[in-house]
Amino acid sequence: MADVFYIGMDLCSDFTQLSFYNDIKREPESVSQLNNKDTYLMPNILFYSTDTEHWYVGGEASEARFNENGTVVDGIFENIRNDGKLEIAGREYSYQELFMMMVKLHIDSFLYRYEAAEIKKLVISVETYDPEIFGLLSNLYQEMDIDKDCIEITSHLDSGLYYIFNQPTELWNNSVALYDYSADGLNYYRIDIGRNKEPKVINVIHEDYTQQMSLSKFGNDTYQMDMDFAKIAEYEGKKAYISAVFLTGVGFSNKWMKKSTNVLCQGRRVFVGQNIYTKGACYRAVGGEYRGFYDEFFVETKENVLSDIGISLGDEQDTFVPIINGGKQWYNTHGKINVILDDTDVITLVYKDHRTGEEKRETVRIHGLPKRPNKTTKVSLEVEFDSPSEGAVIVRDLGFGKLYPTTNKIYRKEFTI
Repeated sequence: MADVFYIGMDLCSDFTQLSFYNDIKREPESVSQLNNKDTYLMPNILFYSTDTEHWYVGGEASEARFNENGTVVDGIFENIRNDGKLEIAGREYSYQELFMMMVKLHIDSFLYRYEAAEIKKLVISVETYDPEIFGLLSNLYQEMDIDKDCIEITSHLDSGLYYIFNQPTELWNNSVALYDYSADGLNYYRIDIGRNKEPKVINVIHEDYTQQMSLSKFGNDTYQMDMDFAKIAEYEGKKAYISAVFLTGVGFSNKWMKKSTNVLCQGRRVFVGQNIYTKGACYRAVGGEYRGFYDEFFVETKENVLSDIGISLGDEQDTFVPIINGGKQWYNTHGKINVILDDTDVITLVYKDHRTGEEKRETVRIHGLPKRPNKTTKVSLEVEFDSPSEGAVIVRDLGFGKLYPTTNKIYRKEFTI
């Protein structure tokens, strides 16, 4: 019988981390390198060995490059938009092909540890939405030969929320602070939890400190870095009552915090970990009880849709039928419904703002449909987004079975909410 895994993957520019859901411990467990049990950071490099005619990835690639003849491939993220080719062992590879190979080999390096292993769900967390990377990863299911629904792509922010809200409740009784100190610099997120009104809301406030705090700015001057971070932590700590602080990113990997530690620990618990995003992605992969905070709260972030979009049936109750519900990332928000028109060629679109409760309505007239008997025209309504506040409603004529074939007409109504 095959081992079935829920897997979370944190895919960064320099390294990758993996975690899997441990059924016995009922929590995600980080995956260490095969050749180094003390680290979970897998370098994003490939190595092709001409000795064994074999591709290596991560820590194995780092080791094999010194023991075997072959070709090292790095800078894969940086060259994701490079249209050039690399010739390796007599074959040309695009950087896009090498990127997909690297991702697949990282996953396979874990699955190969088991005699029979299958992916139940894989959630890949990347720093922010990138159309090039998302476009490539959306086809990973073909490379892995699994169902398309087995793979989801999300962001560090969403993964961080999944991790935080699957910690003990006392850690998020009040606001929660998340500091992400990556190679690009420091970003701060304050997660405020509102329970006193309906709908209950989780609001995420983002502050960009990359200009003030970056590894390249301080170099080896860890004293000044400590002083500057302490000032930021003290300033942000005065804005809200914070129950817990989470620190993640390579910038926090060394022991340089002294004064800032004293500031952070005043009346709150502090956690440092490089595996927050991979474990959060793993919680998302499992779903069920672990997405309970999304069911209880409406989540407001810089990347989430903040409105519901649907139609009014135009009846006495003015019934609202949603096409999509807000509270999720715009790039993962999709919805589709089918409607049979009742003696009309008009559809009333409704945009409902969760923050204010206000509604915006638009009337869409579907021109050019052939004359058909009443209730024999069926259309589909589909919502897609280009940003958290912009997108389009796509209307397609579906006809009505064999009696009234579709005209294949498509109408697009763009919106800003």
